[in-house]
Amino acid sequence: MPVYDYHCTDCHKTFEQALTLHQHDSNRVRCPHCGSKNIEQEAAAFYAVTSKKSA
Repeated sequence: MPVYDYHCTDCHKTFEQALTLHQHDSNRVRCPHCGSKNIEQEAAAFYAVTSKKSA
């Protein structure tokens, strides 16, 4: 399950949430600190793990 980073515009705290794609698309995410729906998804770093070693 992907982990998404969010920032609450009401209490100004950041948090992570593991969501399925369906949950992420439903826009029902709330801030766990204050319960607000005024949140913004932050850009997150992405990396891929592979089984091959780079040379």
